[in-house]
Amino acid sequence: MPAGRTLGLGEAEVSLLRRRKAVEAEIVGVPAASPGHPSEQPCSEPGCQAPNRVSCDYRDRRGAPCPTAWCGDHIVTVNSWHLCRRHASTVQALAPVEFRGQLPPPDLDNRSPSLASYLAEALDSRMRAALTVLSRPASGERVGTEALALVTDQNRGRRWAQGWELFDNTGPLLRIDVEVDEARDPECALRLNSRVILRCVPPWIQDRKTAGPPLEGDEDARRRQVFYDGLMEQHVWPALVAEERWVRRWERTPNATV
Repeated sequence: MPAGRTLGLGEAEVSLLRRRKAVEAEIVGVPAASPGHPSEQPCSEPGCQAPNRVSCDYRDRRGAPCPTAWCGDHIVTVNSWHLCRRHASTVQALAPVEFRGQLPPPDLDNRSPSLASYLAEALDSRMRAALTVLSRPASGERVGTEALALVTDQNRGRRWAQGWELFDNTGPLLRIDVEVDEARDPECALRLNSRVILRCVPPWIQDRKTAGPPLEGDEDARRRQVFYDGLMEQHVWPALVAEERWVRRWERTPNATV
């Protein structure tokens, strides 16, 4: 069974316990049992002047530390580790899971894994719902998830992918991934089975390149939801329906003549 796939209830409980123990024992890219190191730097949150900052505990694959510092309101705590938001999501996504070895912590300036994981989390409920509509439970088909993974190609290109599968006991029927190629960051891609169906740069990242102020609060959240809904309605769902028809093209339909 591929890494990260959803298991049955009993198996899922055992897998969760093993994962939790692995995370407690060691989190990728973070020194063991760090208590949080006081920092003289100001909080890295723009405009924040709060006292009592601590440095981010993240270390990349070369041992280089994250240079940011954060106050109690803006630091993210994972177990006993203190992390910036980007590296917190990266660390949690890369935690060891069954059937997959430990992945090396990405370089400090590499946001590809955290961006892929962020988008996958944001789209998760929508993707599961879409694949569930296309599934045939009576035939043993189920919807599962795939953990964040590093994919390398024959030219040594590296991309980070996280996604979902519709599968049965013979293997996957449909697989769709959110992926970010390190060479194309911040461009994101949606890959359905073996082909890319969309490439785009999220609007909040595009906003940072413009002269105008970025959206904040409720308006920012609303725009992100509109972006996610547009991805599903205009690109993902039509592609899933077409691909599902293709992979089932040899199946006999209920109205087929014997």
